[in-house]
Amino acid sequence: MRPVLELSPNHSRWLLVESTNQPTFLGIGSQRCATTYLNQVLDAHPQVQMAPKECQFFNHNVREKELGWYLEYFQDKGETDIQARGEISPNYAIMRPKEIQMVHYLFPHLKLILLVRHPVDRMWSALRRHWTYSYLDDVAEVGKDISSVLTYADQRLNDAFGDYRAIYRNWSSVFDEDRILLVRFGQMKNDPDNTVARVLEFLGIDVDNEWMQSYGKDASVPNRSKVEVNMPAYVRYYLSRRYLSRTKTFNSMTDGLVQDWVDDMKACVAGGTWAWEARYQLRSMVRYWPVQWAHGLLDPVRTWWKVRKARNDISISRV
Repeated sequence: MRPVLELSPNHSRWLLVESTNQPTFLGIGSQRCATTYLNQVLDAHPQVQMAPKECQFFNHNVREKELGWYLEYFQDKGETDIQARGEISPNYAIMRPKEIQMVHYLFPHLKLILLVRHPVDRMWSALRRHWTYSYLDDVAEVGKDISSVLTYADQRLNDAFGDYRAIYRNWSSVFDEDRILLVRFGQMKNDPDNTVARVLEFLGIDVDNEWMQSYGKDASVPNRSKVEVNMPAYVRYYLSRRYLSRTKTFNSMTDGLVQDWVDDMKACVAGGTWAWEARYQLRSMVRYWPVQWAHGLLDPVRTWWKVRKARNDISISRV
């Protein structure tokens, strides 16, 4: 039995007690990497108890909700053979180390699932979904507006969801690497049965062949983009140039997990023109790096405030 927090009599502070009704795993992202599909599959498994997708407790609601609100999702509901309890919130991917340390302090034995996708394709998928839910009349024409595409791509958070170097570094600096399962989007898309079986085994759940034959019947992906828009060649160059160095480092950190992505981006960059490179350098100097530098200065302050407030709201004492 592992320690969790329980409400104390004054209903605003918490004490550490023993309980089994706590999350055993988190899906930490990233966005547009099949997290919705995985959530549906795990939610359908009779031995898995899932909180609603994107409850975002650790990065957002921890400052507004009591811990009991979160733990309520993992209380017994009549199921007799629950082997794993958890939730998937893609925004956890870009949490800072101090926030992740608080997660580890509360639930040190969590297992983590990180889904990753070619960062260029992930960004383009995010853009298409952004257009879809912006209710724009002619998405195909919007996709040709390279300036607006790059403005979206250069926004700090949008850029961060494809920065697997930082995501993996931050989480593996707090949780042991053997507690983090890396799953490629292509594996989930092209070989879902074996990939789902791998996830279940990681979570300590026996793979039931009968269930495996039926699990996908009710799964769907409701947040697809409404139209196909081809990525402009310069946008692919720009994004490849932007993510190549970070993806190379992530590839080294994971023993060659994404070597094909690195090769693809290298080939794309090599095929660019000097004019494209000049445009890339100019935009980086004028638009991209100033934003990154500003966030680099402000993020530690914001993170300190968020964690301090969360710790005050969830005052922890060991008993």
